[in-house]
Amino acid sequence: MNRFLFLKISYLLRYLLNLKIKHRKIYFICSDLILLTFSYISSLWLLDLSYNIRYKYFLFFLFFTSIYLIFGNYYKHLTRYSSSVGFYKLAIKNTLLIISIQIIFYLLGFYSYTFKFWLLLCFLSSSFTIALRVLVRDLITIFNISPRNNVSKIAIYGTGQNEVLLSQQILLTGSHNIVAFIDENPELENRDINGIKVKSLKQISNLDFDQLLVSTLSINSNQWLNILKQIKIIKPRIRILKIPSINSIEDGKDKIDFLKPISLEDLLFRKIVPPKENLLGPGIKDKVALVTGAAGSIGKELSLQILSLNPSKLVVVDFSEPNLFELKNILIKNNFQNKKIYCELGSTSDYKFMQNIFTKHNPDILFHASAYKHVTLLEENQIEAIKNNIKSTLNVCKLAYKFNTNKLILISSDKAVRPTSIMGVTKRISELIVSSYAQKCKNSIDKEKLVFSMVRFGNVLGSSGSVVPIFQKQIEDGGPVTVTDPSVTRYFMTLSEAASLVIQSSVLAKGEGEVFLLDMGKPMQIKKLAEQMILLNGLKIKNEENLDGDIEIVYRGLGSGEKLYEELLIDGKSQKTDHPLIFKAIEKSLDFDDLKGKLDNLFIHLKNNDNKKMIEILCEIIPEWLRE
Repeated sequence: MNRFLFLKISYLLRYLLNLKIKHRKIYFICSDLILLTFSYISSLWLLDLSYNIRYKYFLFFLFFTSIYLIFGNYYKHLTRYSSSVGFYKLAIKNTLLIISIQIIFYLLGFYSYTFKFWLLLCFLSSSFTIALRVLVRDLITIFNISPRNNVSKIAIYGTGQNEVLLSQQILLTGSHNIVAFIDENPELENRDINGIKVKSLKQISNLDFDQLLVSTLSINSNQWLNILKQIKIIKPRIRILKIPSINSIEDGKDKIDFLKPISLEDLLFRKIVPPKENLLGPGIKDKVALVTGAAGSIGKELSLQILSLNPSKLVVVDFSEPNLFELKNILIKNNFQNKKIYCELGSTSDYKFMQNIFTKHNPDILFHASAYKHVTLLEENQIEAIKNNIKSTLNVCKLAYKFNTNKLILISSDKAVRPTSIMGVTKRISELIVSSYAQKCKNSIDKEKLVFSMVRFGNVLGSSGSVVPIFQKQIEDGGPVTVTDPSVTRYFMTLSEAASLVIQSSVLAKGEGEVFLLDMGKPMQIKKLAEQMILLNGLKIKNEENLDGDIEIVYRGLGSGEKLYEELLIDGKSQKTDHPLIFKAIEKSLDFDDLKGKLDNLFIHLKNNDNKKMIEILCEIIPEWLRE
């Protein structure tokens, strides 16, 4: 193409694209009016009706067409992103315009034109207006497709809708030079998409690019790990960025070219189901909400989400002064509706302290997230594990029953299922306490409306003390990354998703002592998680096959109380609920008085620091405890 003409067209396109939307709309209205007028005249000419041009009819046609173009929502769609769906919609709008004009002509007594004329006019008007948009769209693409200097060279993994949309946006803006699409489908190899070649992973060694863009929704965890390993061998220092999802673009949360590094949450490689509005607001709105263990990872996220749901008052309890102070500042910063917030410093295992909290605030709903959770540490500190995890649960249940708290929701753990650790045992006994209070309420006329329930789930990604921050710190320190066993697996969920599902479970709870189970997808192999984190940090795995790698993975063996894999159900039976990711189970509970008697004995031995006697009682309550 002549360089002068190229520059002129390029300048004109940039001029049009830089115009304000209302000015750009004027240009399109004028262009479409000319094309529709041309369609009108062409239809008469093609049907040998040119002798029958009535200027009064013609002026009416122009008038009604102008009104329709200006006020008919004709120009909401962005031409640069035009697709077949947009063209179909345009054809429908044109058809409605022609039908409307035909009806108006009929009502005004303009009978001169045949049905063939209106049909041809409809066809030509749609053809010409669509052709204009195709031309503009393709010109914009053509004049932005040539490579630019001083911009990043990228490759896009995948050829799905997200990936193609991203390539179109990049071609339009010229923000990057796209070297290739990468796809393992042999039928797509060396084919073109938007003028860009599709290559396989085997071919990337000959490609020059700095960044790889990937949609984490298009591939599963195992595929992703294999892809990462292959790419890192060929391009060890490549930077990997995430493409936003179509849903987040449509919701206005992200733009198609808003690229960010792969986050910890992306390691789950599963779709997160959005919350159901009818399960979020009703349980919290205008209620006094109390969260124990509020300064912990789950408690903090729960408190933030509860605050956004308009409680009449939010009360947060924690015994860690620095963590509670930090939480207070976060809550104040996010208190957009000026709700009352009370931060209470103290231990939930202190009955008198908690009684004062209930007397002062009289909560409607209580989320009990206060618990010690680190398995190996609690094996070395069993007395504190019993005092904090079991006694605190008994305290809040007693007080919720006494003060007629509408709902109490215990945050439990998958480690409570067939426990092998003191942590798991204390969480299982906490569950039994809650379920026994649920049965006690059902048998009491004046307490039958009180709801005691629990939510059981696995590891929360990125929470304090979880493997992810530990692995990250080890990687930053140069390794090695320590894993217990090559076969060990765990369930994982994001903080925000876990907290949201807990709140939604509280609405589903009906007072049967239900155990709500959160669908955490497939368990993830910890070894693979460690490998992914090393690769995502731009480093190579050091092993026998690659002695020049950066970070080694070392296996230390299972610690005391640790399992190879976790479970969520005790008897393997669960029921669906109104939420696709929340299931419920009614598991066997112990008689309230029988459990109370055993716990009273436990606390007597706790007072005397008699660890042996305490273990005997724990084994009596939880006979399935798999002690080493």
